[in-house]
Amino acid sequence: MVPQVTLLYGGLLGLLVAALGINVTLVRWKVGVYVDPAAPPKKLFVAIRAHGNAIEWTPMLVLMMLLVELSGGSSWWLHVVGGLVVLARVLHGVGFTTRLRTSVAGAGLTWLVAVWLPGWALWLHFVPVK
Repeated sequence: MVPQVTLLYGGLLGLLVAALGINVTLVRWKVGVYVDPAAPPKKLFVAIRAHGNAIEWTPMLVLMMLLVELSGGSSWWLHVVGGLVVLARVLHGVGFTTRLRTSVAGAGLTWLVAVWLPGWALWLHFVPVK
């Protein structure tokens, strides 16, 4: 079985992480800093942290989605969760890299899904899908 739902959201989140990484490179060019100094310019620091935060959260969320999908979790609910993860990470990334105040909502949604997915995985372990 190919995990179609996880492929979709893993791909979308991979593109988001790549976009945030490209943003770091573009900011480096703009500010002329190619090797991280002890105290990078604020704009570069923000770009690095936006990318770093996505790298810190995204792999675990995609892995949990994969485990739930391979364990028989509902595709419909996985699409709901996957959509929330993408929304959360986009809100966080946009809020972090612009003046929009969406990063708090993105962080809150990320935390919600970061608790929901492991809880779902544990539920599937103890109450297997028939």
